[in-house]
Amino acid sequence: MSVLGSQPTAHSTQVDGTLKEIVQAAVETTGATYGALGVLDDTGAAYERFVVVGMDAATRERIGRPPVGAGVVGLLLGRSEPVRLDDLTTHPEAVGFPPGHPSMRSFLGVPVRVRGAVFGHLFVTVERVDAFTVADEAAAVGLAAAAGLAIGNAELVERAEHRRAWAQAGTDIATALLSGADPDMVLRSIGEQVAELASADAAGVLVPSPDDENVLTVVVAVGAHYYEYAEGVRLPLTDTQLGTAHRTGTPVLIPDVSAAAVGGQRAPVLGELTERFGPTLMIPLGGRPALGTVVAMRRRGREPFEPDTLELASVFAAQASVALELARSQQRERRLQVQADRDRIARDLHDHVVQRIFATGLALDRVSRSLEETLPETAAALAERVDELDGTIARIRSAIFELHEADDASPDAVRSRIVDVVRSITGGQGLRPDVRLRGDDDLPPALLPDVVAVVRELVTNVVRHASATRVTVTVTVDSEVRVVVTDNGVGLPAVAVRSGLTNLADRAERHGGRLTTSTGPKGTQIRWSVPMPRRD
Repeated sequence: MSVLGSQPTAHSTQVDGTLKEIVQAAVETTGATYGALGVLDDTGAAYERFVVVGMDAATRERIGRPPVGAGVVGLLLGRSEPVRLDDLTTHPEAVGFPPGHPSMRSFLGVPVRVRGAVFGHLFVTVERVDAFTVADEAAAVGLAAAAGLAIGNAELVERAEHRRAWAQAGTDIATALLSGADPDMVLRSIGEQVAELASADAAGVLVPSPDDENVLTVVVAVGAHYYEYAEGVRLPLTDTQLGTAHRTGTPVLIPDVSAAAVGGQRAPVLGELTERFGPTLMIPLGGRPALGTVVAMRRRGREPFEPDTLELASVFAAQASVALELARSQQRERRLQVQADRDRIARDLHDHVVQRIFATGLALDRVSRSLEETLPETAAALAERVDELDGTIARIRSAIFELHEADDASPDAVRSRIVDVVRSITGGQGLRPDVRLRGDDDLPPALLPDVVAVVRELVTNVVRHASATRVTVTVTVDSEVRVVVTDNGVGLPAVAVRSGLTNLADRAERHGGRLTTSTGPKGTQIRWSVPMPRRD
């Protein structure tokens, strides 16, 4: 029998501090050697944890698992009166102490009620026999009554603070989005906020895949170190709890995600990573179907998410959803405004600048012809100026054409976009980038988003995992489109190849291509290649 033992996972900061003070006061008031407050679980038939005073961490670690309600400690379960024993070791319910447990003889335990319900029990004990008196029992009962009020107040304060934190997080997300922050960075912030506020071990943000409405893609993954490899993983929605939550826009709490099922099938949320997690919270962003879904997970064995967490997270998601919709509307308006500005500039160039230059060229050409017989050298010089004006007009018309091109996939534009992506990822990382563009053909506009996404993902993997000092990005366009990223680092973890690169392999397969990886003593090379689309 272990009367006092190690403590499981920490509870709330506000309540924990109050519990510790209560136990310390009980020890000092009764002259006890050891004290503890056992907190009942939801069933009221066992203790979920203990707050201990008088026993160091090494002793608690040596004792191991705390009691859950057996032996003398279990005497108070289901009883409303105190229990005072002169020598607990002689009681019929005593089951003995585990190895390394300190000696305990006299025992006093009283219930602690919060708002009329038993919250737990306050225990004190000493090594001497017959150490506690009737006065000690009365003092402990009075202290337990005061403790109930203190704990109730602490819970109310903490609950209010927790609600305020969720509300503030929603406000911060909305402010960031409406202030023009990068939506991708805001999505990451959403994942981080939910993980922290819900006390989750990992969280992810999943958005619909543009090529398949029955698939979500993990665009943000935060939390446990192995969870980051989930970014880019594509998750099917058919017959899953995730699919139901996303399509209906209804938040859901799952006690154990590895066992959850819809339609008779096990519901995968993060593939093989579900084996590490149990309690799961799914919060859709938006309506039916959702703009995306936030998934928060706790490791297997941890307590489930509280029902009020579902409510608070739902309100947070609603705020974030409205802000995302407004931000997207603003982006569309900005794009339309940019396009309108481009059209206006192109029209002004054509209607005013080009026409004036053309008229000036015609006038100079007439002057040149009139001087051919009398001043041939001057006429030749004027003819050269006219040719230069024709060249200027051609360049302006080319610029007008480019202003109307929404998805410019010319070699210069492709190189500029890839260089910008690589620099944004490697900047300040101590990694020297080298970008090379090869081939005589232009990159098809339809492939430009995939190429940019592949470069972004592969270079990000190098920065995160390779410990490299140099990375080379080569994009070749000929009979096929090839992206080759080479680094001089230590290679990628196996799980990254298995999970993190799945999305890139899918992109290649959709175009009839493939993704290959090779690692050697001098570094790692990843090659993404697809056939050149047929030209109609």
